[in-house]
Amino acid sequence: MKKQKKLRPEQKAAICVLIFGTAAAALLCSGLFVVNTSPSVPVGLWLRRDGPVQRGDIVEIPFEAFRSTDWVPEAYHRKNDWGRVTPYLKRVAGLPGERVEADKDGLLRVAGEVVPNSVPLSMDRVGNVMRAFPLPCQLAFNEVWLLSDSPRGFDSRYLGPAKLDQCSRVIPLLVF
Repeated sequence: MKKQKKLRPEQKAAICVLIFGTAAAALLCSGLFVVNTSPSVPVGLWLRRDGPVQRGDIVEIPFEAFRSTDWVPEAYHRKNDWGRVTPYLKRVAGLPGERVEADKDGLLRVAGEVVPNSVPLSMDRVGNVMRAFPLPCQLAFNEVWLLSDSPRGFDSRYLGPAKLDQCSRVIPLLVF
């Protein structure tokens, strides 16, 4: 019988790194995970989850699922290296059937509740004109109102309602 060679510690480490890297790449390519690099919600790794969307949930949504996108500068919906428009992660603020309106100070009210830091901006950081979506707005049976955690975020304040059936719930795995 042939004597087996023992692996040196650095060989064992290299094999472990290779196996771990392959497993991590397979998981990331599985479609279960979302990497968020935008400050709209915490930056990091998110996991897609099934189930009904509720107020306060974070959802992944494609740019095209918003009602009013015709005026938007391309910089806000750039394609990634694979030619795909990067989806947004946003927080659900309004649900189907609810009314979205502005109060006297410009803050949004969703279903009668004031949303802090929700006044639409007239310009972005680089001077592009921002067009606020016209309010009041009654959400249809398949629409949600999505907001960023950041008051400077790009969300339903400018794009209008988004299609509920194109939202995918996500939960944080590793966020900063």
